[in-house]
Amino acid sequence: MTVSIPAALRNRARAAYRATSYDEGDNTWSHFVAKAIEAETARREVEHHDGAMYPSWGENLPGGRRLKDS
Repeated sequence: MTVSIPAALRNRARAAYRATSYDEGDNTWSHFVAKAIEAETARREVEHHDGAMYPSWGENLPGGRRLKDS
């Protein structure tokens, strides 16, 4: 998986990971990112799909324009 994330958000997330990874039980940066994706996915399932998981999507998502760094 490759994603474009504004530098300010990336740096903020890295700082939070470094400061809290031990207390939160994050084994790796990838573990932290996976937990963040899981939390947002679950929130959207609750908000938009009655809490049910959406069917698996195996195809590539369309690419988008690069985000501006903020």
